[in-house]
Amino acid sequence: MSLLEVKGLSKIGDDGVSIDGVSFEITKKGVYGFFGKNGAENTLLASLICGIADADGGDILYKESSLLVGEKQAAKIRRKIGFVPAVCYFPEDMTVFEVLDFTGMARKVSPDKRARQIKEALTLTGLEDKTQILVENLTLAEKKRLGYANALMGNPDAIVIDEPMSDVDAAHKEAIKKLIAMVGRMKVVLLFAKNSSEAEQLCDYVGILASGKLLAFEPLDALLERLNKRVVAMLRIREKGASRKDVTDELLSVDGIASVRVSGNTGTITDLMIECTAREGMAARIGEKTDALGVEVVSLKFASLSIADIVDALADNGTTED
Repeated sequence: MSLLEVKGLSKIGDDGVSIDGVSFEITKKGVYGFFGKNGAENTLLASLICGIADADGGDILYKESSLLVGEKQAAKIRRKIGFVPAVCYFPEDMTVFEVLDFTGMARKVSPDKRARQIKEALTLTGLEDKTQILVENLTLAEKKRLGYANALMGNPDAIVIDEPMSDVDAAHKEAIKKLIAMVGRMKVVLLFAKNSSEAEQLCDYVGILASGKLLAFEPLDALLERLNKRVVAMLRIREKGASRKDVTDELLSVDGIASVRVSGNTGTITDLMIECTAREGMAARIGEKTDALGVEVVSLKFASLSIADIVDALADNGTTED
């Protein structure tokens, strides 16, 4: 049985950001990372799953019960989904304890269970010595940790986290990663982030969002293995005469080059990410084209794709080509 299933979910936001027919299924506990260059898209999908935003179409099923049909039933089910927003706001004049106690009451947790859950949440998030501190006196990192503690109230089956490392300083990032990994062993955790490098190692599954569509959703290892069948060449050139478009067009005409993307540009120096179907002989073929165009090759390196590279490549191409 599915723990969570999203079926053809669609939404056009007021700011023009949209989610277009997104579907995926989660059948077991673990950490599921959704990465995309557009942070507003990530936030919109997270908000739809949590019920903060209303969908225009599609459905969200929690243990085969719809979250979009029957307001009373859906509200009850949504109490089993915790949410950590990118920026955590709480009433400034409430204490840490009062915030968690209020959330526990809102989620219909009995007083005895509420006291136990507050203690557990504070311990897990390292806030056990901040119980009576007013929110206004917390640092941004402490407010973020309070967001995690708040999401755990009511013992939800799933936690949705928008931008897991926002407002978290370097000193606390490892602690947050350990918390996410630990929660992922007990619950379904959905991460939504622009910066994959800080979270990808936590994920069992990875989804890639671009232009409102889910372009990939599969185990992290399988995704890396499949997409790394292509060799990546990182080419740095100094332009002399030929335009950037001329260089890109000529490289795309080379047999074995699948795509060329500008990854950086400073003055006359341009960095290109070139996806190739094979490495053998590729350096010579690239050299022939750059020589003919009269551009100088500053460096040429071959590397494997990271999740960040894959997000960029799929977002630009808009497809999951094999």
